[in-house]
Amino acid sequence: MAGDSSKQKSNDLQIGARVKHARILAGIRMRELAEKVGCTESSISKIESGRVIPSVPMLQRLVEALDRDLASFFGADISSPGIIQRAGQRTVTTTDPIRGGNGVSYERLVPFGAGNLLEGNIHVVEPGGSKEDMITHQGETLGFVIEGQIELTIDATTYSLSAGDSFFFKNHLTNSYRNTGTIPARVIWVNTPQVH
Repeated sequence: MAGDSSKQKSNDLQIGARVKHARILAGIRMRELAEKVGCTESSISKIESGRVIPSVPMLQRLVEALDRDLASFFGADISSPGIIQRAGQRTVTTTDPIRGGNGVSYERLVPFGAGNLLEGNIHVVEPGGSKEDMITHQGETLGFVIEGQIELTIDATTYSLSAGDSFFFKNHLTNSYRNTGTIPARVIWVNTPQVH
């Protein structure tokens, strides 16, 4: 029974999902991470899927290989129900190391490194700006156009969206968008797991 309790506590910490999120964010393949920490790619896959709980020394190696520290890996207070972020005080990221595009910035609705599985950003897309995401993974995305116009392509189908329109798709599909208007477009973009 003690083993079951330990496994439940580990699941509550979502170690596997956190490792996967940090790896994707760093733009590292499973094979590369395995080489850095001295284990097999299969072991990394089992850790990320939650089938194997890493030992404390292995967890430390994983966190260091992902250029993180344990505090940011687990977040300041993982039991906290939420954090208030006031208008004008949210972090804005202007680059995405693993996706192509230009003229796009991300205003983070979920603080970076908080260890949450859900990610929410406001994508600000300058006129002519675009983003291309050919990296697929498990999970889901939904969005809502706050202002402006975008052309959204999901796999091979293209949609024209304006303020008030929303969308939803599974993350195993490739996607891209571009601002077809003359003013910046603002899109609430929510997905799981975190990838930016």
